[in-house]
Amino acid sequence: MKKIIKFKKEFFLVFLLLIVYLLSRFRRLTLIPIFTDEAIYIRWSEIARYDPVWRFISLSDGKQPLFVWLTMIVLPFFKDPLFAGRLISTLAGLVTAVGLFFLTRRLFGRKLFAFLAVGLYLFYPFAFVYDRMALMDGLVGMFAVWALYFEILLVKTLRLDVALILGMILGGSILTKTSGFFNIYLLPFSLVLFPWHDKKRANKLLLWLGLVLVAVVESQVMYAVLRLSPLFNMIS
Repeated sequence: MKKIIKFKKEFFLVFLLLIVYLLSRFRRLTLIPIFTDEAIYIRWSEIARYDPVWRFISLSDGKQPLFVWLTMIVLPFFKDPLFAGRLISTLAGLVTAVGLFFLTRRLFGRKLFAFLAVGLYLFYPFAFVYDRMALMDGLVGMFAVWALYFEILLVKTLRLDVALILGMILGGSILTKTSGFFNIYLLPFSLVLFPWHDKKRANKLLLWLGLVLVAVVESQVMYAVLRLSPLFNMIS
């Protein structure tokens, strides 16, 4: 109880931001007319749900299947397939907002800036639109934010568990869309935050390289599941 009283302002801000997010994203979620790509992705999810042979159906159009798989999972729980598809993006947006809080807090060390970043995200036009549409972009943004957070955390802490989590995030991003590979390409830029002044910087740099290798290999192992489909070559 004492902790709740101590952080009552933080709890109030979290509650307020959550309410604003839910009202701005979930309210009349299916009001926007269905977009062509939305219809395609949802139809793929319906086909994949009923026919396991077509679980990699998105590869026929050169697109990775993670968004289709997630939509396939929630489809049985909702009568409206459009709502089910858009729900994935809305939940991804919520996870993105949480990621922005931790990322901003890590970079600037102040809760005020972290709450301000989340508040700006709630009214950011790109997020406001894509968090309400059954498209892959919301999921791509979610992975990008969390990948950046764990890349920074990795270069700061040099921990194996962080590298393993980062590997899963990188794997999820490249299973969502090809642009997810940028999260891997940006890894060297995290060295801007590397402690170059440290006397043991050579050892730490080698450790960082080893951990990055672990994360990248893990992501590629996850991505290799797409090779189970004869349509894998369609991505390139």
